[in-house]
Amino acid sequence: MDTRDIDYLLAVDMYGGVSRAAEALGLSQPALTKAIQRVEAMTGLPLFERTALGVSPTQAGTLFIKRAKRIRLEYEDAMKEMHGLKSGEQGILRIGYSPSMPTGVIVSACRQLIRERPVARLRMSRRFARELLDMVTQGTLDLAIVPLPEVHTDSFRVWALFSDRLAVMADDAHPLHRRRNLTLNDLVDQEWLLPGSQFTLRQRVETAFRQQGLPQPHLRIEVDFGGTLLFDLIRGTQMLSVAGAESSGVAPGFLPLDVRQDELDLRRRVGIVARAGAYLPPLAERLITLLEDQVT
Repeated sequence: MDTRDIDYLLAVDMYGGVSRAAEALGLSQPALTKAIQRVEAMTGLPLFERTALGVSPTQAGTLFIKRAKRIRLEYEDAMKEMHGLKSGEQGILRIGYSPSMPTGVIVSACRQLIRERPVARLRMSRRFARELLDMVTQGTLDLAIVPLPEVHTDSFRVWALFSDRLAVMADDAHPLHRRRNLTLNDLVDQEWLLPGSQFTLRQRVETAFRQQGLPQPHLRIEVDFGGTLLFDLIRGTQMLSVAGAESSGVAPGFLPLDVRQDELDLRRRVGIVARAGAYLPPLAERLITLLEDQVT
């Protein structure tokens, strides 16, 4: 099979139609249709079926596309590895980290890396952990520094770095700072800034309230991004949020509330994640070592 046929097949799946995929690929529609028919002839099964909106994968197509994505990633990894052998070092390292990560650790390791490797280039992304893990799986990131998944999966290779605990943060003028051993019941009437419901952090907070038989947190602001900029949004208000305890150092004017850990347990393990079986360029291996040195 021509490797281009895999790209054509995946494009039809992504765009949901032959005409849209052909336009994106810069091919004629008949040429793309012929390529899909060529793959279907090899498999002996139809891979797409027509719908009112275009085409969608058949059951066989869904299975084949899943494997085709793996084949494309393996091919891309092989080409990266060959380039690394030829040049002596892969020149671009794609890394991601989630907003609650200790930025100082990551920045220090990256700064050391670019000092050591003058021609190295970094491409950095800051997203919530779930999106970063998807990007690692899809091959668009080499490494992600994230809270490690609570459920073990063979999809990732993991390097544990450290354990820490997130905290409920509030403006330093918030009256709840005058109290100790806060329970979730003390937080019921408070307004919150939290990530969307699809994110693990939000789910952990809501589960804790539910386990105490309490109503869900009163959500005032929902976000799908993170960063210290959000503190500026709630500065001077009574709203609560959740962040790394070190955030008080990078977001002056905010302090963690003293919430009982047995009611809201926000402990986590932080580490580096790569796709299992993926080629790791020398830059990635070196950054892993530098990050490990930062936390030991």
